Amino acid sequence: MSFNCVKKVENDYDKYVLVSTTGKINLPDYLDKKSKDLAKAVIEKNEFTAKASEKLAMTLVNNKKVIDFVIVGLGDKAKLNCKNIRQYLFDTLKNETGKVLLSFANEELDNMDIVAEVVEHINYKFDKYISKKKDKFLEVSYLTDKKVPKLIEGYELAKISNIVKDLINEQAEVMTPKALADKAVELGKQFGFQAEIMDEKKIQKLGMNAYLGVARAAHHRPYLIVMRYKGNEKSKYTHGLVGKGLTYDTGGLSLKPTASMLTMRCDMGGAGTMMGVMCAVAKMKVKKNVTCVIAACENSIGPNAYRPGDILTAMNGKTIEITNTDAEGRLTLADALTYIVRKEKVDEIIDAATLTGAVMVALGEDVTGVFTNNDEMAKEIISASNNWNEYFWQMPMFDIFKKNFKSPYADMQNSGSRWGGSTNAAKFLEEFIDDTKWTHLDIAGTAWASGANPYYSQKGATGQVFRTVFSYLKNSKN
Repeated sequence: MSFNCVKKVENDYDKYVLVSTTGKINLPDYLDKKSKDLAKAVIEKNEFTAKASEKLAMTLVNNKKVIDFVIVGLGDKAKLNCKNIRQYLFDTLKNETGKVLLSFANEELDNMDIVAEVVEHINYKFDKYISKKKDKFLEVSYLTDKKVPKLIEGYELAKISNIVKDLINEQAEVMTPKALADKAVELGKQFGFQAEIMDEKKIQKLGMNAYLGVARAAHHRPYLIVMRYKGNEKSKYTHGLVGKGLTYDTGGLSLKPTASMLTMRCDMGGAGTMMGVMCAVAKMKVKKNVTCVIAACENSIGPNAYRPGDILTAMNGKTIEITNTDAEGRLTLADALTYIVRKEKVDEIIDAATLTGAVMVALGEDVTGVFTNNDEMAKEIISASNNWNEYFWQMPMFDIFKKNFKSPYADMQNSGSRWGGSTNAAKFLEEFIDDTKWTHLDIAGTAWASGANPYYSQKGATGQVFRTVFSYLKNSKN
């Protein structure tokens, strides 16, 4: 186990870490008098005040044992929040391995959820295809006087985050639509939600022709994944989730350049995110009803590929002129949204999708774009993100954007003006929700890390966003 809570110091540790805010440093009781006196002298000599990210390491002889003792600064207590505490702890521990005893000098900052998340985050490595694997990991014993719950939410969510990362990091030849569907069934049995899988014949009967158009040329056939969790049998209200499930995206006949294809296994980042939400609500036994839909497929090239100029008929009867086969995610989401509204009859929807490069142009790699037809819902989701190391920003949804996907040949076209691209895509999706309360999360930047973000320094899947959606559902009034 990489993380556990302890009430007293019981074992030998490779390092003892005390986390303190600026000001008087309250040394821990596990240090004997001589060690405390020496630590105080070292602090005074080095003029150490526990400024943000400041560290002071020393070797002490404590209770006749030589120990490595480190004090880490968090800075001014008034300036601390969940996000910067997370970052400071990550910076402190990211290069550590072996057994570490960690405690806070300030009892009011005692937060086992954050510590557990940081430890799991540091230890995560997608090394399935690496011959020489890392053999030493960080093991943190967290010294706390707080009552430890049976399930530490931060720890459970961190472990689920690893599942999300594994799903997204897996190569596309392994994480096919069928494999993603099988994983939904497996996770349902493990965590406690139902998973129904529909094959191509059933999808055809439903009239999901926009979705099937995208999947048409792929060797790996499409599967519609429907997951249901009943946490409150007395309530008729059902929260709907939709995740973009493109297990690989070549761009179709509007072929992407090689550099753009290298990370396209993450184009099912929305699916992985929402599968994580389903695991979390079931694991934590949230008293809500939640249904999740994923239209899983590949966007490939071949003799049967859909073409620019084709006109597809979506499940809701709207016709769509294809002007760019690389604007495929919105086609699969269009039918998934119609399905969840009309067949599952949900009362509200959150969808997550690696939908547009345009959102990254607007907001960078570290901010999720939020689009909605209900400002209050969006505010609650954004508020939920404040608990995590995640950043959300609401984007415009003016009706004037609708002009950008008008078509002379069909009800609409799937790709229009370059300008306002992320909102154009969101307005396209809005045509398929039948006025249901809805928020769209464009996670094109945040689902996958380039290594530039100091908290996501390892390249690959971040596991972001599912915690925010989980928190929103957990605290929802409905």
